Amino acid sequence: MNAFLKFHFLCLSRPTSSFSLVFSFCLMLCACQSSGQQEKPPKNEPQGFSHRRSPPPEILEALPYEGKLVLRTAHFDFLTHGAVSQTDVQHLAEACENSVAAILQFTEYKGQLPVFRHHLYVSAEEKGLILNNSTQAHVDFEAGEIHTVLNEIYNDNFTGKENELVLRYILGPPKTEALMHGLAIYFTKNWQRKGYRHWAARLAAGNFLPDLPDLLNMENWAGHSEIIADCLSATFAEFLIGRWGRKAFLKKYPGWQAGDEETTQLELDWHGFLAQLAETEEISTRTARTPLPYLKGFNFTHEGYRIYNGYGSRLAQQSVDAMKALGSNAMALIPYSFLRNPNIPATIPVVKYPGSETDEAVIASAFYAKKQGLAVMLKPQIWLGHGQWPGDIKMSSDAEWKSFFGDYTYWMAHYALLAELYDLDILCIGTEMAQTTQLRPYDWRFLIHRLRKLYSGSLTYAANWGAEFENIAFGDDLDYIGLNCYYPLSAKDNPTQQELEAGFAVVLSNIDQVWNRFHKPIIFTEIGFPSVDHPWKEPHVDWGGDTFNEGDQKRCYEIIFKGIQNQVWCKGILWWKFSSNLHQSEGSRTDFSPYHKAAEEVVRNWFRVK
Repeated sequence: MNAFLKFHFLCLSRPTSSFSLVFSFCLMLCACQSSGQQEKPPKNEPQGFSHRRSPPPEILEALPYEGKLVLRTAHFDFLTHGAVSQTDVQHLAEACENSVAAILQFTEYKGQLPVFRHHLYVSAEEKGLILNNSTQAHVDFEAGEIHTVLNEIYNDNFTGKENELVLRYILGPPKTEALMHGLAIYFTKNWQRKGYRHWAARLAAGNFLPDLPDLLNMENWAGHSEIIADCLSATFAEFLIGRWGRKAFLKKYPGWQAGDEETTQLELDWHGFLAQLAETEEISTRTARTPLPYLKGFNFTHEGYRIYNGYGSRLAQQSVDAMKALGSNAMALIPYSFLRNPNIPATIPVVKYPGSETDEAVIASAFYAKKQGLAVMLKPQIWLGHGQWPGDIKMSSDAEWKSFFGDYTYWMAHYALLAELYDLDILCIGTEMAQTTQLRPYDWRFLIHRLRKLYSGSLTYAANWGAEFENIAFGDDLDYIGLNCYYPLSAKDNPTQQELEAGFAVVLSNIDQVWNRFHKPIIFTEIGFPSVDHPWKEPHVDWGGDTFNEGDQKRCYEIIFKGIQNQVWCKGILWWKFSSNLHQSEGSRTDFSPYHKAAEEVVRNWFRVK
């Protein structure tokens, strides 16, 4: 396990498992698009990624590769690639110059800085297609350039990457690189809108704190939450400046590397500093939010690993528009990660490979959906290959369980923070991890308690149909109980309508029992049927190679909608699934999507009336 994931309640060490290109390849190969509903291990769906190895030529040819100089300030040339708002450029320029002024004052640097080139892009999609780097901002130290996405999503949210370039020029590269990252954010006003101190206080309140050696080792940042690491490294820089004083800090900065004894004392005092920060900062998380509507929508699946056809793309916007046209008012976004072995605790990486479900891609689609009036559920999920699924996750000792939940908690904390940063409406804290919830319900309760320190929206858990849902123990700690509903409706090839309705009535009875235990609203976090012959028999079974039958899929949709009508416990339904790439859906006729099939009209009629 990568040591950066250890928390204070973790004491077990084990071998490092790094985030690698192999992981990225596995994600792309599998496409992370199982129907998410298996009592049995899933099989791979073949439509996971585009057959194109690169975007179509017409997309590449239209990209604004050459930057246009639109503003020159004392220390920056701002070049736009595409129609970036001039007002936003001016606002960014003022923030950058203010940061440079603060750095010059702090360092007492009297030399002449060069003019740095700051490239601005209209979207993470275009930045990714041009540079193969779709992050919000990154620095090219060799070229002396910064590359930043500047649009509605980020126009008041600065990362301080340009400060890294300025600090590197003035102070040189430090031996402990994390100091540079932290110091750059230290000089970034309104980092992630509210400033690093606010978010650090929230992290400290939930005890999401890594060991100091792990934070200072940049190799540990590769597959983990840079939001959390950046934020906490800024607090450490502030802590050291206060402890040593400005002059001593600057003197030590180039060559400082803490030894074991010094690290132990610094960590203790730094954590005390953070605890005090948590007490003094205004970090109330249970702020009033607009109540959620009755959710009507889909699991919006990332089905394109070429940047132009997955989350965050213009094609994804077209898919959101198509969902809205059906009457949808909600959708779930599903960033996947990977676990190699369900029985061995290991790092659960935050995906960053361009074209995958990166933070920037997820947030771009979430932002667009919210502009269209859709509520957004963030639903991070774990993918396991080799015929395994999250329900297979099971550890063999208390120590391994403790380690697993440490890894999982840190991974989920990243998405809780992301959901809070961008005001997403509901966070699904887990999906179909049946053995973990049945064997370790108290660990889930503890996780929920901690996540509420970071996230002020509603929490749900997507329980697998059957034993996990029917025996869920911590429903009282959730705002909504989620059900991934793939119960069979009939064992017959040609059941009557009455027989299908009777089959779903049994399902409704199971749901009623859970409702009677907790009296918490229930959402179908997933439900779906492939467009094949008699999908009601085993809705969770792989559909590949079966005969296309949109009529049988339509029958299932009609049964479900009729059955949930006026159910007091039902507060929404998110069908599996709707693709980010409509062209992909058109080519996958037997999959779960109702797009351009007979079931689509059933959805439209019910969503618009409900």
